[in-house]
Amino acid sequence: MAVEASAAHLDVLSLNREADRTVTAHLRIVNDGQGTLEPSTILNELGTPADLDNDGGDPLSRTNVRSSASGIGLLDAKGGNLYLPLRTKDYECVCTGLGGTSVRPGASLDVYAVYPALPAAVQRVTVTAPLTVPLQDVPIAGAPAAAGAGRPTVPPQASLAPPRVLPVVSVSEGADEGVDDGPGGRAVRLSSDVLFALNKADLTPRATALLQKVAQQIDASTGTTVKVDGYTDSSGNDAINKPLSGRRAKAVSTWLKQHVTRQGITFTAAGHGSASPVASNDTEEGRRHNRRTTVSFARPVPPAPQISGAPYRLAPGAPPVLGSGAFTPAAASGLKAEVNSLHRDATGLVTLVFTLRNTGTREVSVSIALERNERLHGGFQARRTYSVGGVMLYDTAARVRYEPLKTSNGECLCTSTADFDAHSRLNPGDSAIYSATYLPAAQTSTVELRLPWQDQNGATVTGLTVK
Repeated sequence: MAVEASAAHLDVLSLNREADRTVTAHLRIVNDGQGTLEPSTILNELGTPADLDNDGGDPLSRTNVRSSASGIGLLDAKGGNLYLPLRTKDYECVCTGLGGTSVRPGASLDVYAVYPALPAAVQRVTVTAPLTVPLQDVPIAGAPAAAGAGRPTVPPQASLAPPRVLPVVSVSEGADEGVDDGPGGRAVRLSSDVLFALNKADLTPRATALLQKVAQQIDASTGTTVKVDGYTDSSGNDAINKPLSGRRAKAVSTWLKQHVTRQGITFTAAGHGSASPVASNDTEEGRRHNRRTTVSFARPVPPAPQISGAPYRLAPGAPPVLGSGAFTPAAASGLKAEVNSLHRDATGLVTLVFTLRNTGTREVSVSIALERNERLHGGFQARRTYSVGGVMLYDTAARVRYEPLKTSNGECLCTSTADFDAHSRLNPGDSAIYSATYLPAAQTSTVELRLPWQDQNGATVTGLTVK
């Protein structure tokens, strides 16, 4: 666990389906360090979910929402959902409250959380928490959990709030196209600079290769509707931009209709001008991202990934180092990144584990330095607490970068650096372990790790193999 007070780790002791179809998680926080660990906020849910704001108050300030195990999630990567603990209509988490607790050096604390019913087909999940390396391939047992001290009681159904099941979004970005996979399906963002000449709506010769790839994805999909939406940057005015984006969307829709071989598909096209920017219009890079034509359709079923190696388990002693790179910005002088694991599980989920080591002579604060930023990523993720969400995997063969997964409320499925308990300040000789999760293409095998530092390129670790 990337906590500042003391070295610690999280064990998952069991996941069990109950008679009421809920799932009970039994976990244990273990203090491996020399200091006393006060776990009141190290497992709580981050951010401010919109559905918690409906009473005009501040529900996240309530003890059993903030000081609890409410942030431990069960990730079904194949289904694209993160399950969070049940809560009551009064915002009480059906999980262990951690307010006022402490864990002495060498001691441990058992923690429970109860989750909504997961589909019967989901037999294994990845267990996530804001400051903890994800635990992959954790099996869900069919038998109810054994009774234990501190295990929460599930309130009557009438007292429960709707289940917290957050869709998960995967973002990849190539030179000419980007792909967003989320709860609404797949959205392929194609660069208008490649598809069209300036102020024109006729497809260029370069457009054919891009659109052929999209047509193949639509053929591999099972949906019956394809939406094509055209957008521009904010240059000029929408009296010109909106009709132009509409003609461009129509041109792409017509081409796809002629080249998609699957029958029974309805194509729609619309232009939106400068509406709904995906990046800032204040920079040329941002405007380039905003000049796009987006093709949306049901997500194709991905091929089964090639699996090799065992899931990463942190053992006592120094973790393995698969590759390393030094940070070049002056503000990060002496900081070094070491990759400890890059593992793909049976669902295709890739978990990155890396160590930041301060070999310099002064303190280095991570804080927001490894988060998404406008210059390197095209924009900052709104409504998100600080994290290592700007750390990217770059497929060197396909020339595509992958960003860490995020939930529908914007939070990154990666290590948080926002909480005051987070290990985000590294003194000379200090180190901390961080992690992030990705869903790259099944054929992605060799990647670079690219770490930002504020709005600069921070460090690169090359020659990494996904195992």
